[in-house]
Amino acid sequence: MRGGLDVVVPDDGGRPTGGSLYDRRLVTALGAVGRTARLVPVAGDWPVPDGAARIRLRRALGGPAAGRAVLLDGLVGCAAPEEVDDAVRSGVPVHLLVHLPLPAETGLEPAAAAELARREAAALAAASGVLTPSSWAAHDLLRRYGTADAAVAEPGAGRGPVAAGSRPPRLLCLASLTPRKNQRLLLRALAPLTSVGWTLDLVGPEGDPHHVDRLRAAIRDLPDPGRVHCPGPLEGAAVARQWARTDLLLLPSTTETYGMVVTEALAHGVPAVVAAGTGAVEALDGAPRPAGAPAAGARAGAALDPLDPSAWTAALRSWLTDPALRAQWRAAALARRERLRSWEDTARDVLAAIDRPTGPAGRTLDPAPDPDPDPDPGPDHATDTDRTRRPS
Repeated sequence: MRGGLDVVVPDDGGRPTGGSLYDRRLVTALGAVGRTARLVPVAGDWPVPDGAARIRLRRALGGPAAGRAVLLDGLVGCAAPEEVDDAVRSGVPVHLLVHLPLPAETGLEPAAAAELARREAAALAAASGVLTPSSWAAHDLLRRYGTADAAVAEPGAGRGPVAAGSRPPRLLCLASLTPRKNQRLLLRALAPLTSVGWTLDLVGPEGDPHHVDRLRAAIRDLPDPGRVHCPGPLEGAAVARQWARTDLLLLPSTTETYGMVVTEALAHGVPAVVAAGTGAVEALDGAPRPAGAPAAGARAGAALDPLDPSAWTAALRSWLTDPALRAQWRAAALARRERLRSWEDTARDVLAAIDRPTGPAGRTLDPAPDPDPDPDPGPDHATDTDRTRRPS
C-alpha cells in the first residue's frame, strides 16, 4: 500500500510539546522519503472529548480509499475507541501512535485514570496497528495492556551547531512546566550548591496555574533566586540561541516514554542528566543493544532517581566542580551526536509498520489494565512528550 497518509493530531494551537513536534516533523520527513502525508488537526478537549469533538474525529478519519491510511495520535485515538473501531471496520487502516499512555499523566484521580486505561485498551485492540517512540514505550504497553506487537519509530534528531556553552555553566530544563516534568526536584537539588557558579533556565509552556504558582514560589525561596529564569516556550531562532549557550540538559521527569529533548541536546554536543526508570535513558544511550553486542561507549551524562534530590545534588556538584568530568561527558555527547538517527529514518520505520497487512488487531488484553502512572519495567532502561491536556 503506497497511498496518502493522514496524520490526525490534536489541535493544540501549535503548543510546542514533544508529541506535537514529533507529529509535525514526521509529516515533513514522510514527504522527504516520497510518501504524501498531511497533518489533520482535530479540535477538542483531548483526552476527554465532548460529542462535537468526536464528530470532528469521525470526519477526520473519513472513509476508505485506495491506498489511504491514517496515523492517529494516541492523545486523540486512545480516548475514542468507538470511533477507531468504526473506522477500521469500514475499511480505513487506522494506526495509533502512542506518545504517552493516557493514564501515565500525573495528578489523575484513580477513577479517571482507570477510565482512561479502559478506553485506551479498547482503542489499542481496535486499531489496525500500534506505534511507539521507543522500545521502553512498547514494553510499557505490553505490561499495561498485553499489546505484544507495537512497532517502534524512534524520533530523529537533526544535528545542529555544537554549543559553545556559558560561564558560569548554564543548565537547561526544556519541558512543559507540569508536575510530571518534575522541575521542583531541580530546585531542591540546586539549592545547596551556593558556593559554585551555575544558572538554570526552565524553558517551556506553563501547565496548571496552581502548579506554576508553587513552582515560582519555590524559585523565590532559593538562596539566590536570580539564578533561575523562566522565559516561557521558545521556538525557531530563540531555541537555537538557547542551545548555543547551554552546557547541560536536565530532564527529571517522573515518566517519559522517550524524551526528544535529550537527543536534541546531544545533537548540539550537550550532555544530559535524565531520570532513571524512564525512556529518557533510551534517548540518552540509544536503542537497546542486542545481547552480546559491544558497548556503545561512555554515557553522555547520567541517569538518576527522579525522587531523590540528594542524588541530583551530588551529581551536579561533581559536574560543576570537576573539569575532567565535564570534558568526559562532553566528549561522550559529541560521539553520540554522530550516531543520531534522522527523521527520515523515523519516517521509514513508520511506513514499514503501516504498510504491513492491516485489519483489527485482535490483541489479547489483560483483564484489568494497570492505570499505574509510573511504570518501571527494569533498571536503567529505564524508559516522550508532556501531553495529557496535552500529555515533551
